[in-house]
Amino acid sequence: MFELHQLEQFIAVAKYGTVSKAAEKLNITQPALSRSLQNLEYELRTPLFIRTKNKIALTKTGEYAADHAERLLGQADSMLLQIQEFYRVNSKLIIASCAPCEILFTLKDMIKDVFSNIECEAIIEDEDEICQKLSEGIYSMALFSKEHPNKEYFQIPLQAEKLFAMIPVNHPLAEKKEGITFSQIDGEAVIPFPLKGHWNDLLKEKLPNSQLLYQSSIESFDKVIHASNLISFESNILPIELENHIRIPILDSEAEITYHFAILKSSREYFQHLISRINNEKDIFCKPRGKPMKPSSSQKFFKE
Repeated sequence: MFELHQLEQFIAVAKYGTVSKAAEKLNITQPALSRSLQNLEYELRTPLFIRTKNKIALTKTGEYAADHAERLLGQADSMLLQIQEFYRVNSKLIIASCAPCEILFTLKDMIKDVFSNIECEAIIEDEDEICQKLSEGIYSMALFSKEHPNKEYFQIPLQAEKLFAMIPVNHPLAEKKEGITFSQIDGEAVIPFPLKGHWNDLLKEKLPNSQLLYQSSIESFDKVIHASNLISFESNILPIELENHIRIPILDSEAEITYHFAILKSSREYFQHLISRINNEKDIFCKPRGKPMKPSSSQKFFKE
């Protein structure tokens, strides 16, 4: 029976028109490719090529076979991806979060302790995408920015997070120490968090007239916020220490969220031990402000 690599070689010859050109592209010798094509014709019991001195062309049967070969290779690629996805989903527990928060990694450590023989992967994802993949069983658990309305989910509120603006001391907004709104910041050049997630999505929505100066890494973010005189942001669980800046609360209701741990109700029995741990150790999710975010301590957000 023919093999998939023979079909790949067959399609390459059909595409490039000569055995020598196809052999060059495939990085194999011309005699080896010629033998492979002859073996394929033998296996199929039909000629696939019209051979001349300097060129090779497909017969009508060859054209028909090439169409089938391309479809078959496409199905093989799809099969490979599906098998890998099945393995990924069924050999590990995946917890997806709307934001890169310490809660996520506290949960990950707890999950690894409860399910000692199963790998755990943490992912930062858009909440709509999380919802879809959690319902499909691709994700095992989720962290939403609020209680999700989906009645299929069992949810536990964990910790509130509040957003603050870091305003330069010489900025007019620095006088509003009691609090400011997104509308008052809108139009200013600001430096968002260097991590994708809920807060940056919110800033993009609430500051449509602002220039959002995204940084490509935690290192560049750290350098820019300490060297510039621009507005940036922090939260009670993702603090940033900045000299010559004033920490001012944002008054909009959207500036405070409560993370909710969620699983499918249908999997509640499987996760019962973990649920008990979360309920019994809720205090660890409500710690006071931690240490300021530094490049060395925040790399895990990117590695996950």
